[in-house]
Amino acid sequence: MRKPKLIEDYGYLLYEAVSPFARAVIRQTTASPFITKGGDLAKALDAAVAALDTEVAATDHPTPAQTAQRDLLRTATTTELGRLAKRLNLDYPGDEPALLSSGLTLADAAGTAGRVMTAVGTDTVMDLELLDGPRSGCLLLRLKRPTGTIQNLIRYSTHPTLPEDQWLVAVGGGRERQLGPFESGTKVYVKVAALVGSTIEPKYSAIKSRIVQ
Repeated sequence: MRKPKLIEDYGYLLYEAVSPFARAVIRQTTASPFITKGGDLAKALDAAVAALDTEVAATDHPTPAQTAQRDLLRTATTTELGRLAKRLNLDYPGDEPALLSSGLTLADAAGTAGRVMTAVGTDTVMDLELLDGPRSGCLLLRLKRPTGTIQNLIRYSTHPTLPEDQWLVAVGGGRERQLGPFESGTKVYVKVAALVGSTIEPKYSAIKSRIVQ
């Protein structure tokens, strides 16, 4: 019988899922009663995701150079996820409780992504309200977050026919978010997704729109 083993390649993660997944892994590895000195093992990953989060939070509208820098930081984070998985595979060969308690993904018999640690609310779609914002030209996004949400993923655009990867992106952990400013009369389209530790493909809400006053 094949012994349990973590996958060591996290390049499959969507860009928006890298940070919340890494944060969940850090928390679970650090707190795990099955892993010795989990906090020390997760230090390099913690530093990598902290650098990524700092860069993402610096601006809502990155330049091409900033986007390239974010890509490098995401790659560094997924590399550290793989290094942590490899270290745990070496330290806890076949120890399924220890490996699963890290929050990393357990491989199936073929070596692909298998079982994952899930959170309450994984299959629930986030809902939203769009209201006039407190500042002129801004909208207030009010979120109804499912239980277990680690981070909000917000996509918005003034041109709904654009491909999804060309919509603007905002992230955060709160229940409210201000978008803008926009020119008065602009119609803004918004959709949101709740990210949990095991999210691989975000599930977006229905698109809602509002005209800026």
